[in-house]
Amino acid sequence: MLHFFWAGLPLSEKSYQEYEISNREIAKWAEYYLGQRIAFHQSHWFSGKVTENPKDILIGHPTWDLRTAEERELLQQLTHNWVKDNALSPDEDSHPNTYILMPWVPEFPPDWTVKMPFFEQQLLAAKKIFALCGEIWIDRTTKAPENSLQYRIKNKLIHCNMGVATQNLPIIKQRFNEIGERQILHMSNLAQFKGFDITCESLKGLDTLLHVATLSLQANVGLLDITIHGKKYVINFLGGVSNSDPAFNQWVVDTCDFYIHTAWMDAQATTILENAARGLVPLVTPESGFASPHAIYLTHDPDKNRDIIRWALNLPESELLERSRLIREQIQREHNWESIYTTIWEGIIADIEARSRASQPRVQVFPIVTPTSSDTLLNHPSTETIPPTQMMTTPSGAMDVDQRLYISRQHLFELERQIRLDRHVERYALLRQFAKGVVCDAACGCGYGSYLLSTNPDVTFAIGLDMSPDAIAHARQEYASDKTAFHVADLTQWTSDRPIDMLISVETIEHIPDRSVLPQFVDRNHINHVILTYPSKKTTHYNRFHHHDFKLQDILDIFPDFTCYRHFNWEYEFDVVFLMRNPENLLN
Repeated sequence: MLHFFWAGLPLSEKSYQEYEISNREIAKWAEYYLGQRIAFHQSHWFSGKVTENPKDILIGHPTWDLRTAEERELLQQLTHNWVKDNALSPDEDSHPNTYILMPWVPEFPPDWTVKMPFFEQQLLAAKKIFALCGEIWIDRTTKAPENSLQYRIKNKLIHCNMGVATQNLPIIKQRFNEIGERQILHMSNLAQFKGFDITCESLKGLDTLLHVATLSLQANVGLLDITIHGKKYVINFLGGVSNSDPAFNQWVVDTCDFYIHTAWMDAQATTILENAARGLVPLVTPESGFASPHAIYLTHDPDKNRDIIRWALNLPESELLERSRLIREQIQREHNWESIYTTIWEGIIADIEARSRASQPRVQVFPIVTPTSSDTLLNHPSTETIPPTQMMTTPSGAMDVDQRLYISRQHLFELERQIRLDRHVERYALLRQFAKGVVCDAACGCGYGSYLLSTNPDVTFAIGLDMSPDAIAHARQEYASDKTAFHVADLTQWTSDRPIDMLISVETIEHIPDRSVLPQFVDRNHINHVILTYPSKKTTHYNRFHHHDFKLQDILDIFPDFTCYRHFNWEYEFDVVFLMRNPENLLN
């Protein structure tokens, strides 16, 4: 049996057809999907001992106490700790199959820790922690201080996206308001880490109206003057709202065009997912936890944000509709509860099986080779001549790696991940020898490739471009030099303020839905030399981020003003194409 420790769910006949608050959504779909795999017991994080069966599975949120500090002091500390209480013996910290499921950030805000009386013991005792969050927080946890709790348990983390039941948000935005009439929505509890002060300051003076739905303000619904840090703002206060209310959903898609969230440490804001599922275009900071190439990213600098938001408010409706469609498709693909609970279930089973194998005695098998004339017994005085069909066994230890590899699923994925990382670096190391002059690295990611290119003495400067502010921030921190510069940039719009000699694009072109983006980028920036790579085999059937499968002729068709002067395949993995602008075009 699986015991699920959460906030409690009053399951009703219509529960699966309605969209409820996030905590109920998590518990509801846990019962629906995990209950199809194992007997399911919906418990509560205030529970104590619920099982003595060593084969049961326990998973849940750290105990969450919503009482005020005064109430806790009056009534004293909680006595039930579901993790410790279900240990099979007093000297153990937990049941052997204990797992934590919770939103995750690399430093828990005080708003969280004050409500989690046993979180350190529970996190340290759990076998695995299923982290509901954006991948940004998994990456940053690996860089947490070594003495921090997060760093100590980082190897337990299994990343899971937050989910959203898009089928229960069926009213979808079909059109955007005219430029000059576009409006913005924000929904949250206005906790400090939500960055609501940054939101308000970022919108100050812009031609738009901010609608705010929250239970954290006590005021009449309607236009409201609020003061934050001594500054005054005007918002349209919506009060508390219900996601299951069709009238509210219709109002959102008719009235609002963007959803804004400027958090500085939000695991993965559910309200971003909900409103992107309705069709609103997200205006978000990377620290809001949502990652999409089609979202519009903000910073924690209100002055910079005003420029970004002003630009967004003036985008053509066609572009907003396309962003809206692609983000909704991404949410349906990556944030559906079925895939999330499949990841959780498979993670639990893999952990249990790995621990079971580790606890079982194993035999090591060695083949005994009969000595030949060139392998005399003089060299092996203690070896007897044994028929080659016989085998010698010895207790304990793993199987000889020359015969079989006994590795866990987690280790397998870690090895694969390392191989992929090595290959990404290898690509840039390969192309570096061909780079020269001022080089632009389109979709540079975290900047390591741009830096490698800059180490070629023939390269005078390397410019790295990427749409992710978080990736560029990492690049600027790790790879800044007198020969590198990194910019947050949309390839459909960015124009260099200095001449560029060469564009190098490493497996980017297949990620861009519009095949004309790179050729237009090259023309806009007057670049005459292009080196690009793309997968040499079909990938779109298994890589959801790839929009195209290319052959050399496709590249030549896309770049009609260029001539291919070199082309080769690297170990049957990717093609490298060298393009030079046609001489007659250089004269024009």
